[in-house]
Amino acid sequence: MGYNTQTPMKLIEGVPIYTFWEPCPVAEAMVVQAGRIVAVGPREELRARYRGVKRVRLDGGAIVPAFNDCHCHVLALGIDLGKADLRGCTSIPEIQHRLREWAAQHPDAAWILGRAYDQNLLQEGRHLTRHDLDAVSRERPVFLNHVSKHGAAANSRALAIASITRETPDPPDGTIGRDERGEPTGILLESAATLVSRHIPKPTGVELVEAVHRATQDMARRGILAASDASTGWLDLQEEVSAYARALEQGAPVRLTLMPLYNAAARAGWLAHSESAGEATGFSPEPSAPHPDLRWGAIKLFADGAFTTRTAALREPYADTGTTGTLMHEPEELMERILAVHRAGWQCAVHAIGDRAIELVLQGYQRALAAFPRDDHRHRIEHAMLMADDLLDRMQSLGVVAVPQPEFLWWLTTAYRKGLGERARALMPYRSWLQRGIAVAFSSDQPVVPGDPIIGWRAAVTRTSMDGTCLLPEEGLEPLTALRLFTLGGAYATRDPELGILAPGAQARWVLLSHPPETVAVADMRVLTTSAHLGD
Repeated sequence: MGYNTQTPMKLIEGVPIYTFWEPCPVAEAMVVQAGRIVAVGPREELRARYRGVKRVRLDGGAIVPAFNDCHCHVLALGIDLGKADLRGCTSIPEIQHRLREWAAQHPDAAWILGRAYDQNLLQEGRHLTRHDLDAVSRERPVFLNHVSKHGAAANSRALAIASITRETPDPPDGTIGRDERGEPTGILLESAATLVSRHIPKPTGVELVEAVHRATQDMARRGILAASDASTGWLDLQEEVSAYARALEQGAPVRLTLMPLYNAAARAGWLAHSESAGEATGFSPEPSAPHPDLRWGAIKLFADGAFTTRTAALREPYADTGTTGTLMHEPEELMERILAVHRAGWQCAVHAIGDRAIELVLQGYQRALAAFPRDDHRHRIEHAMLMADDLLDRMQSLGVVAVPQPEFLWWLTTAYRKGLGERARALMPYRSWLQRGIAVAFSSDQPVVPGDPIIGWRAAVTRTSMDGTCLLPEEGLEPLTALRLFTLGGAYATRDPELGILAPGAQARWVLLSHPPETVAVADMRVLTTSAHLGD
C-alpha cells in the first residue's frame, strides 16, 4: 500500500476537520502516521484507500489545526508556575495573604516570589510598596513581578540585598520608585527591576528542564502545540537552549521556536555580517538547533514598555499621569540595532506598544530595507497596539508583520481605558490590518496573561473584555478568520511551513474542539483533546 507498516497509521474520523488547506477546506477524515499527515478527504474514500488501519472515532465539534502561540515566554511561564499566583487579586491584603500562604508552603525557599500582580485592579489604586511587603516578611526577600513583566515590587530586605538606597541612580531605561523624601518605595519599573532580580538564585540546569516541561504540558492542555519563546537568553543563552532541547528529547509536546534577545545574539557573535550579507534574500547561516522540533526565529528587541505600567512610549501623554512613557533606547541606537539584525540576515522582531515606539520601529525598518533590500523579510512588530492611519500605511508598504495578543482585550482593557482614555478605541485594529493587506499573527505573551487561546480567539471576534466593555466592535473578525491568525498566521510569522494546516506532509498537530469553530463567540468552547494527548 506504499506506507511503512513499522509505524502504525491511524484514520481519524467522526467530526468535521477544518484543514485550512485550499484543495480540501473541510474533510471528513484524516490519516496520520509518525506525527505526519498522510491524507485528508472523504471518509469512505480514505477507508477504501487505507484498509486495515486503526480507526479512531472522535466526538465533539470539530478538529482544527493546533494553536501556534508565536509570541510568549515559555521558560518564564514554567518558572512562574512555581511562584505565588497573584493574578486577579483586588486588594493589597489579598496579595499579602497569598504570599504568606506560599511562604508557609515553601519554608526552605530563600526568596518569596510572586507573579502577575496588577495595581490597576487593586482597590487601593496603587502599586505595592516595600512597607506592604515587609508586612509579609522582613527576614526573607520578597519580589513580585508585575503582570506586564515591565515592573516589579520588592520588600526592604530585597532592596538591601541589591544595595538600592536613596543614592542609587535610575538605570538608563528604568525607574526606581521614590517617596517624597527620595527613599526607594520598592516599586521598580522596566530595567530597574533587574537591579534586584539578578540577585535571585538562578535555576539549575535540571530546574530549567523541569520548567520547560511544566510550561509545555500546560500549553498542550490548552491546545497550544507550537510556541515561540520571545526572550531566549534572558538567563543564559546556552543553558536555555540546552534545557529546551533536553525537554523535547524527553517528550515535551510543543514545537518550539526560539527568539534570541539582541544582546544575547550579539554576545554569541550571531550579528556579524559581510558587506553583501544584507543583500541576500535568504538568511545568513544560523546556529544549528539540537532537536528537530527546536527552531530559530527572529532576533528580539525592545522599543518601549507597557500600558499597564504607563511605560509604553506615546505621541501624546497618558490620560491619568501626563507622562509619555519610556523608550528603551535613543532613537538612533534603536535604528542601529535594527540595521545590525537585518544586515546580518536575521528576521527582526521589535516590541513596540505605543504609537511613538511603533513609529520609530517603522523608521528603523525603512532605513534597513533601503540600505540592504531583502524580499520576504517578514520583520515583525510585537504587540503593535496603539495604531494610527499613517502607521497602518507604513506597515503595509514595508511588508511588516503585526503580532498582537487579542487576549489582552479580555484581561487588561480596564487598565487601557484608565491610561489612554478614548484612545483605547484605536488599539489593535484587526480588520483594518487585514483590509490593508498587512500580515497578522495572533499570540498571547503568556505569562503576562493566562494564555488561553479560546479566550484570545473569542476576544478577536467580539473585542469584549471581562467587564463587558467592547472596544471598536467593527474591528472584530469572523471566527474562522481569527482562528487562521492563531494557526496559519503563527506559521507565517515564524517561517514554519510544516504548521498551520492539516494537509498531506504537514505535521499532525491538531485540536479537537467541543463546538464548531464558527460558534466561538456564543458557545462554551473547550479543547477536548489534542494530537499530543492521542499520541499522534
